[in-house]
Amino acid sequence: MRCSTGPLAIALLGCLVGSSACAPGVEDGGETELSDGAARLFVHPDSFDFTGNPELLTRIRATPHGYFRFINIPFTRLVCQRLDHLIDTGPLGVDRFPFNLHGDAHLEQYAVTDLGRGLTDFDDSSEGPAWVDGMRFAVSLRLAARANGWEERADEMVTEFARGYWDVISDSTLTAPVPAVVTRYQATFEHDSLAYLAWVDSIMQPLSEPDRLALVASLEPYARLMRATNPELPNGFFEPIQVGALQLGVGSALEPKYLVRLAGETRDPVDDVVVELKRVRSLAGIPCIQADDDDPFRVLQGGARIAYQPFRFLGFVEHGGEMFWTHAWVANYQELKVEESLESPEELAEVAYDVGVQLGLGHLRDIGGAFQQMIVVNVRNQLAEMEEELQDGSRILAGEVIEAWAAFVRASDESAPQPAP
Repeated sequence: MRCSTGPLAIALLGCLVGSSACAPGVEDGGETELSDGAARLFVHPDSFDFTGNPELLTRIRATPHGYFRFINIPFTRLVCQRLDHLIDTGPLGVDRFPFNLHGDAHLEQYAVTDLGRGLTDFDDSSEGPAWVDGMRFAVSLRLAARANGWEERADEMVTEFARGYWDVISDSTLTAPVPAVVTRYQATFEHDSLAYLAWVDSIMQPLSEPDRLALVASLEPYARLMRATNPELPNGFFEPIQVGALQLGVGSALEPKYLVRLAGETRDPVDDVVVELKRVRSLAGIPCIQADDDDPFRVLQGGARIAYQPFRFLGFVEHGGEMFWTHAWVANYQELKVEESLESPEELAEVAYDVGVQLGLGHLRDIGGAFQQMIVVNVRNQLAEMEEELQDGSRILAGEVIEAWAAFVRASDESAPQPAP
């Protein structure tokens, strides 16, 4: 990781040429001493129980971006602490009119679906400063550029992301061009409902009979709410046909999740609808956001305001004393993969611009009421000064993520069971 001499770099780390504060780690008695930022981003593998999901540990170890996905809450906490001096608390600032935040904006949250494309998965949605999403996505771009051998062009990617945000703040009628990767993915989509449902069944993990009955009972208020808000659908549409547990994702992989097959329009399985239930997880300890831990509406609101095309049947379920948020799946859904999806730096730049536009629109949607235009003008006046901050900050944070990931890999190697002599 290189030392930056920009203003944010000085504020973040007090980098001095040749100091260990900017080093990826220094050897001390055979052990690696982490820099301050990397130490804050390091989580020890023994802090989590991976025995029920060993593939998750493999994915986290595999790449810095996989680790980055897993540490969203400590990463966001660090961003809030580092950038406190940049958060606008004036009359039109985040204290009075906090922005809508995705909360976990990274490249592998960008999905291509039958509905369209864009950032999805609003588990960590909240309200607060735009820096939370901006820094996270900029770091993701740098890690993606590194993974594909385009590291020397990472600054360009961050510039394109900032340009998309600036363009749509300047002109809210702007529509981003469809990235080439989106067109390529959509050309491969198939429309075979039975094959899709067979795949859903294959990833749905069985529940014990008491747990299955308890979940079905918990779904009854959700079904009543959905029927009331979708009166055009037949009475049996939301009847659960099959339920099971789910283990997918990285950042949310250890959170309880369920899949439910609903009857749909008819009794014919071909039109069954799949709904996912995800536990509303705690965002405690992140100082610059506003979020109630057990409030599903922060997630639903984030999806409704930021998604290009929100999913159907957004709602909530109370189950086992915990709150879950819900959304319907679509048959064709493909998230980008950092090391597989993009064929050129230009394709990464296209996605970066598209996400900049999406976040620029979503951050400010419905937040100011009669004062909306005043807020937009205030943001526009500040943006010209922010790209250097975004470049410097994301460069430093990306280096610290890589350093913390390397420490995680070493620690998991040390924690692995040793073969018997």
